[in-house]
Amino acid sequence: MEKTKLFKFIMVFVISITLLSCKNDDKKENLKTEIINSQDYKEVIFTKSYKTTGDIRELNIQYNNFLLKFRFIEDITLLQFVVDGENVSDWKQILFNFEYLPDNYDGIRLLFDEKKSKGILLLPGYTEQYPNLIAYEFDEDHFSYLNNFNIKDEDLNKISFENLNKEWKKGSFKLTKKSDKYILTFCDVSKKNILNFESSVFNDLLPETEIKKYIDKVTKSEKAKSNRNYSLSEFLEDIKKKGLERFFEKKCDLNQDNLEDEIYVFWDSKEEKFLVYIVLLNEDSSVQKTFENENILTPPAPNSTGTGLNGIKWNNYDFTFVDNISEGPTQTRFITFQYDKINKQIKLQKYSIVTTYADESKNWENTFTTNNFGEVQFIDYDSKTIDDLCNNKNSR
Repeated sequence: MEKTKLFKFIMVFVISITLLSCKNDDKKENLKTEIINSQDYKEVIFTKSYKTTGDIRELNIQYNNFLLKFRFIEDITLLQFVVDGENVSDWKQILFNFEYLPDNYDGIRLLFDEKKSKGILLLPGYTEQYPNLIAYEFDEDHFSYLNNFNIKDEDLNKISFENLNKEWKKGSFKLTKKSDKYILTFCDVSKKNILNFESSVFNDLLPETEIKKYIDKVTKSEKAKSNRNYSLSEFLEDIKKKGLERFFEKKCDLNQDNLEDEIYVFWDSKEEKFLVYIVLLNEDSSVQKTFENENILTPPAPNSTGTGLNGIKWNNYDFTFVDNISEGPTQTRFITFQYDKINKQIKLQKYSIVTTYADESKNWENTFTTNNFGEVQFIDYDSKTIDDLCNNKNSR
């Protein structure tokens, strides 16, 4: 009987130990899983550079092999993400306005998890005070919006908004990710005040159809910058590689720097269209900047009697494309542009449709100016759009 009791006791003890061991293993496994799913992002120092090109403000942020290229144009901020010199994420709108920021601005912060090579970009929601932050996450393969972080209500009075701007520059941020939950804190330089943030979602982006025109302008600007070190012969060689044929050429001082620049018209036989390039040159004949448009000249329609481009006239820094639309009567389109020295852009000045008959008394002309079509840059010009803006008054 005693042996039976002893045996039962031993069995209960063994089972208890086994269960306890399993529990501890579960705890260890859960702890292990939690550590794996946890990431710590700490603030890092990065380099930044500011520049203004025409009507586009530029900000570049570099950290290790990561490059964040900000471009601010007409109240819209675009960002391109580059890793090891290759575009990972092309131009996209981000929720940030740095129109009024000084060159020594310190409101942007970068947090990084060195172990996993992942980063968090923090952008202030406002330029002078910081009630919220806009966060983006990135790694070597992607860049995307994360969410917004607002200071928790109970922490709003820890640092007054009057002093927050100063403390922002001195203090530091830390972000921890556990599973899918992000915990963001800010510690002032004294280490006494800690601000806790809570996640919120805010998305005020323009539709893709509206943002495209801003992306196109920035893309063309970046392309022009990349061409600045090209020689003119290299530029023409690149054009030739694209299969374009030189159709017309005009030399003139477009930007009023006492150097001859080039206006080229190329023919694309595959697409059956004309491409116009304005090439501003340096003293050594290297390419300073290029402007491109494929919507200025259109080839005559199959049944049309028009002869197309009749030349480019140059007069006191204005240049005019003379485009014959039809014969019998003769109808000619005159499209006049001028270089804006202040904004360093080429803009439409005048648009005319002139019709001439054998009987000169029947001749007529419709001329439109910026009062009719507003400000139109060379790169954005489209004859069909101009006709619409002028209420299609190009016919009598």
